[in-house]
Amino acid sequence: MCLAQILGMVGYNLWPAMIPDFIERWNLTSGAAGWIGGIYYFGYLVAIWPLSNLTDRIDPKKIYMFSMVLTIIAPLGFALTAGGFWSAALWRCVQGIGLAGTYMPGLKLLTDIVPKSAQSRTVAWYTSFFYVGAALSLSYGTNLNTYLGWRWIWMFSAIGPTIAVLMVWVIIPEAPFKTERKTDRSLFDLLPILANRKVIGFTIAYSAHTAEIMGFYTWIIAFLTFSQGMHHSGILANSLGIGTIASTVTLLAVPASILGNEAARRFGKIKVLRIVMFGSAVVSTALGFSASLPFLLILGIIVVYGITVAADSAIITAGMVDAADPSHRGTVMAFYSLVGFFGGFIGPVIFGYMLDLGGGETAPFGWRLGFISLALMVCLGPVAIYYGNRGARKID
Repeated sequence: MCLAQILGMVGYNLWPAMIPDFIERWNLTSGAAGWIGGIYYFGYLVAIWPLSNLTDRIDPKKIYMFSMVLTIIAPLGFALTAGGFWSAALWRCVQGIGLAGTYMPGLKLLTDIVPKSAQSRTVAWYTSFFYVGAALSLSYGTNLNTYLGWRWIWMFSAIGPTIAVLMVWVIIPEAPFKTERKTDRSLFDLLPILANRKVIGFTIAYSAHTAEIMGFYTWIIAFLTFSQGMHHSGILANSLGIGTIASTVTLLAVPASILGNEAARRFGKIKVLRIVMFGSAVVSTALGFSASLPFLLILGIIVVYGITVAADSAIITAGMVDAADPSHRGTVMAFYSLVGFFGGFIGPVIFGYMLDLGGGETAPFGWRLGFISLALMVCLGPVAIYYGNRGARKID
C-alpha cells in the first residue's frame, strides 16, 4: 500500500515543480498560479466526504481502485488539453479527487487490518510515505523539465498510478475484513463527530498543518528560483540544483513524521505538538526574511523548516485515530480530511495573494508576507487541540 501510494503520486507535485515556467508561458499572476496549486485540494474537498465515508459501508479497496483510475486520467487530460488557467485548474481538480479516494481510504483499509497496538506506527509510516511520493514527484518534474516538453512529462506521469492500480488489484486481498457494513446512520450524519471535542481539535490542527505544508511545498520551487537568481546564490545553488534541493527537503518529512510520532509516544502528543507547531511558525517567519542572506544559510533554514513543517503530521493523525470511535472511524476520517485539506486548498492561494500584495515573486517583501501567512495559520493548531481537550480524557 505504501509503494502504491508513492507510484500513484507521480503527478502530485508537477504543478509546483513547473510554476515558474507556467507563470511565464501562460502569463499568470502569482495569485492565479496559487489557485491552480490550491484547486487540487478543492477537488480533494469535494470528493473526500462521500468517498471516505463510504469506507464504513463497503470495502475501501473498491473505492481505492476507482479513484486510482482518476489519477491516471487526470495527467493525461492535462497533457493533451491544458492551455491556460481554466483547463489546468480543471485537470488539477480531477487529480485532487483521485487523491481523496486513495489516501484516507487506503489508511482506513490499513487501520482496519492491523491491531490497535500497532495503529500509531502504522499511521506514522503510511502518512510518512505520502511525503516520499511528494518528493519523488517534485524531483521527476524539475529534473525532466529541462530535457522533455512539459506535455510529455505530464503524460508519462500516468505510468505510476497505472502500476499502482494493478498492484493493489493483484496483491491486496479482495476481502481482508468484513466488507459490507450494515448501518442506519445517514451518510451525512455529523453528530458522532461534533460530539467528540478531541476529534474536532485534532481536525482543526490538521487543517492548520495542511495549510502550512501545502503552501510551503507549492511555492518552494519558486522561492528557490528567486533566491538562486539573486547575486549571492553562487556555485552552491547551481551545483545542487533547485529540484534536488526541493526534493531532499520534501523527503525530510519522512523521518521527521516518524520520529515526531515516536517522540509523542514517549513525551505526550500535546506537549510535542505545541513545541513542533509553534517552532515551525518561528522557522517559517525566519525563512521569509532570509532571501537576502547567503544561500548556504537559506538552505540551512529550509532544511530545518522541512523537518518542523512535517514533524506534526503523524502525531495529529494518530491522535485523531485514537480519539475516534472505531464504529464510525470512516466518517471521522472523511470529516478530518474534508476540514484538513481545506487548509491545503487555502494555504497555497493565500500565499500567492500575499506574494502579489508584497510585489510579486521577484520582491523580497512578497516572500516575507507569504511565509508569515503560513506561520499564522499553523499557530491555530495547538490552540485548537488545547480547547478540544479541555475537560476531555487526557491524551497520552
